Amino acid sequence: MRTDRSPVPETDICDLCARRLTEGCQLGVVPDSSAIHARSPARDGRRLVVACSPEHLAVLQQEYRTRPYVPEELWAGQIDRALALRPHPLTRDALSAATGLSLLEIQRALA
Repeated sequence: MRTDRSPVPETDICDLCARRLTEGCQLGVVPDSSAIHARSPARDGRRLVVACSPEHLAVLQQEYRTRPYVPEELWAGQIDRALALRPHPLTRDALSAATGLSLLEIQRALA
């Protein structure tokens, strides 16, 4: 982990062009149904992107805007996280409680 207070993210490169980031880098959050946060379900479905310029951030934001957001993909990731955190298999009811998903959403995600 970094000990300095640099505003430059640890990724070190632009998500669009892979240019090394400088102090003028841009950060943005975009919708992405494949983004599952390891510890914070409230952050699921949103991805942090980093760009070397405002123009590249705008391109990244537009790319993500045009991508399909698939709820079942998000739910599958949430199910995977819940199962990974527990040593024993879960019933569907316990899985529903652990994920906050309905039984129908769980069924759709598994399909």
